[in-house]
Amino acid sequence: MLKIYRTALFLVVLQAAWALPAAAQFSPPRIRHVINPVSTGLALDHEQSERRYYIDRGQAASINKGDVLNVYREKRIIRGSRTPMRVFIGTMNITDSQQSSSVGVFVPNDVAIAHPMIRYKTAMKSDIVVPRLVIDNGVLFDPGDGSLKPGAAEEFAKVADFVRLFSPAKLVIEGHTDADGDADANLTLSLLRATNVKNWLVAQYDFITAQMIDAKGFGEEQPIVSNDTPENRQLNRRIEVLIWE
Repeated sequence: MLKIYRTALFLVVLQAAWALPAAAQFSPPRIRHVINPVSTGLALDHEQSERRYYIDRGQAASINKGDVLNVYREKRIIRGSRTPMRVFIGTMNITDSQQSSSVGVFVPNDVAIAHPMIRYKTAMKSDIVVPRLVIDNGVLFDPGDGSLKPGAAEEFAKVADFVRLFSPAKLVIEGHTDADGDADANLTLSLLRATNVKNWLVAQYDFITAQMIDAKGFGEEQPIVSNDTPENRQLNRRIEVLIWE
């Protein structure tokens, strides 16, 4: 009789555990519909600027009018792999946002979109739209240096608020430079800067752990504008905090 009672109690506890709501996790927004598509994947500039994309998240997911998000295409590099690779293709400027959806205009990244892996040179249905926070490198670092400035703490408070807003399981910290100087040196510097940002966040905030952050350096490989003016080069020198999972 005691054995039956224990078995029944175990089943009740197990059923109760199944009934508990799963912990809320961030799931990346996706493009669900192209509102005014064109006939080919090789969109002309005027077609690109007129095209609108319907995204399956909105204000409830902290995506608001005026936000700029990164757009990625999932590609399975290894056949049978359960985890596809995300390839950066450009940004999405949010032009309208409702409670559960939003609409945006895609701006291709000329360098990224030219990669032979990207067959269609515009955003498409099911592409992932990733919230980001962009920080000017000049606020965090001296020119050519990977050490954080003493006044960087104020900027990192914005990062902490950004992370609290989304409660992600995974963050990506990306370092980017302009095209001045040696490409390999820029790549090394960008990774050092991203790693130092990661280490600072982990040391200062209990809710940000080393396991939830990937630090990556891209050097001059992903400019957001051309490197033809001092103002543009300053825009390309940046740290991006991406809400990944």
